[in-house]
Amino acid sequence: MSLTSVILFLAGVASGAFGCFLIMRASRSESSIERQLRELQEEFTAYRENVNQHFNNTAKLVNKLTKDYISVQKHLEDAAESFTQPPKSFKLNEESAEQLEKQREEFLTLEASSPKEEEDAQFDIAGAQPPKDYAPKAPSEKGTLAEDYGLHKPAN
Repeated sequence: MSLTSVILFLAGVASGAFGCFLIMRASRSESSIERQLRELQEEFTAYRENVNQHFNNTAKLVNKLTKDYISVQKHLEDAAESFTQPPKSFKLNEESAEQLEKQREEFLTLEASSPKEEEDAQFDIAGAQPPKDYAPKAPSEKGTLAEDYGLHKPAN
């Protein structure tokens, strides 16, 4: 083997190593892109799960709110029904009702009754005048409907 063969062999090994280095570097850059893609996919998946969890929790809370609203409405309906019924202590037995009917002599009403033939106070119709819808004034004065009523001329 000659010196030229050894130098060519070493140059081939060096160029092969350099080519291998370049290929590995390119594959490493592809793997960093793949790594970024994988990280973005994981981040998106986590975000999507977070959104799904949020909507599921919101749906549960809305359902609970609806049930509570129905419960409150039912409670108010039951209370209204129970308050409209008189208590049992207000009910009279038949004997008490008959005794009350016998004791009642005259039923008084709250309606206004007109008195029979009552006279009003003495009123003299001859001296009455209808009310005046204007202010009394002297014939030479201007009335309140005059256009310049209330306007004073400036003092010179």
